[in-house]
Amino acid sequence: MACSASLASAALDQADWAVDTYGQRYAEGLLLILRARVLRARGEPDTTVRAVAEGARALCEEREAHLFARRVKELMSGLPEA
Repeated sequence: MACSASLASAALDQADWAVDTYGQRYAEGLLLILRARVLRARGEPDTTVRAVAEGARALCEEREAHLFARRVKELMSGLPEA
Protein backbone atom coordinates (compact mmCIF):
# COMPACT_ATOMS: atom_id res chain seq x y z
CA MET A 1 0.00 0.00 0.00
CA ALA A 2 2.84 2.40 0.83
CA CYS A 3 4.37 1.82 -2.58
CA SER A 4 1.06 2.55 -4.30
CA ALA A 5 0.61 5.72 -2.26
CA SER A 6 4.14 6.83 -3.16
CA LEU A 7 3.52 6.20 -6.86
CA ALA A 8 0.20 8.06 -6.67
CA SER A 9 1.89 10.97 -4.92
CA ALA A 10 4.57 11.11 -7.60
CA ALA A 11 1.91 11.07 -10.33
CA LEU A 12 0.07 13.92 -8.60
CA ASP A 13 3.30 15.90 -8.40
CA GLN A 14 3.68 15.48 -12.17
CA ALA A 15 0.07 16.52 -12.71
CA ASP A 16 0.62 19.64 -10.56
CA TRP A 17 3.68 20.45 -12.65
CA ALA A 18 1.64 20.12 -15.85
CA VAL A 19 -1.12 22.37 -14.46
CA ASP A 20 1.46 25.01 -13.53
CA THR A 21 3.36 24.68 -16.80
CA TYR A 22 0.45 24.62 -19.23
CA GLY A 23 -2.16 26.53 -17.22
CA GLN A 24 -4.95 24.02 -17.75
CA ARG A 25 -6.57 24.52 -14.35
CA TYR A 26 -9.91 22.77 -14.91
CA ALA A 27 -8.72 19.61 -13.09
CA GLU A 28 -7.08 21.41 -10.17
CA GLY A 29 -9.93 20.59 -7.76
CA LEU A 30 -9.80 16.92 -8.72
CA LEU A 31 -6.06 16.84 -8.12
CA LEU A 32 -6.60 18.22 -4.62
CA ILE A 33 -9.26 15.58 -3.93
CA LEU A 34 -6.89 12.86 -5.08
CA ARG A 35 -4.10 14.36 -2.98
CA ALA A 36 -6.38 14.16 0.10
CA ARG A 37 -7.14 10.52 -0.68
CA VAL A 38 -3.43 9.71 -1.00
CA LEU A 39 -2.76 11.42 2.33
CA ARG A 40 -5.49 9.32 3.91
CA ALA A 41 -4.08 6.13 2.37
CA ARG A 42 -0.66 7.02 3.77
CA GLY A 43 -2.16 7.26 7.24
CA GLU A 44 -1.75 10.99 7.64
CA PRO A 45 -3.76 12.59 10.47
CA ASP A 46 -7.43 13.20 9.74
CA THR A 47 -6.91 16.92 10.38
CA THR A 48 -4.37 17.06 7.55
CA VAL A 49 -6.65 15.15 5.18
CA ARG A 50 -9.61 17.35 6.18
CA ALA A 51 -7.59 20.55 5.56
CA VAL A 52 -6.66 19.46 2.03
CA ALA A 53 -10.24 18.32 1.37
CA GLU A 54 -11.61 21.66 2.61
CA GLY A 55 -9.26 23.46 0.24
CA ALA A 56 -10.49 21.26 -2.60
CA ARG A 57 -14.11 21.92 -1.65
CA ALA A 58 -13.59 25.68 -1.58
CA LEU A 59 -11.83 25.67 -4.95
CA CYS A 60 -14.47 23.42 -6.55
CA GLU A 61 -17.34 25.53 -5.26
CA GLU A 62 -15.62 28.75 -6.36
CA ARG A 63 -15.19 27.34 -9.87
CA GLU A 64 -18.67 25.78 -9.86
CA ALA A 65 -17.24 22.30 -10.38
CA HIS A 66 -20.23 20.60 -8.78
CA LEU A 67 -19.22 17.02 -9.57
CA PHE A 68 -15.88 17.49 -7.84
CA ALA A 69 -17.54 19.29 -4.91
CA ARG A 70 -19.78 16.24 -4.41
CA ARG A 71 -16.73 13.99 -4.42
CA VAL A 72 -15.20 16.10 -1.65
CA LYS A 73 -18.37 15.75 0.41
CA GLU A 74 -18.23 11.96 -0.05
CA LEU A 75 -14.59 11.91 1.03
CA MET A 76 -15.25 14.08 4.06
CA SER A 77 -18.24 12.00 5.13
CA GLY A 78 -15.81 9.14 5.73
CA LEU A 79 -13.65 11.23 8.04
CA PRO A 80 -14.29 11.61 11.76
CA GLU A 81 -15.63 14.99 12.83
CA ALA A 82 -12.96 17.53 13.77
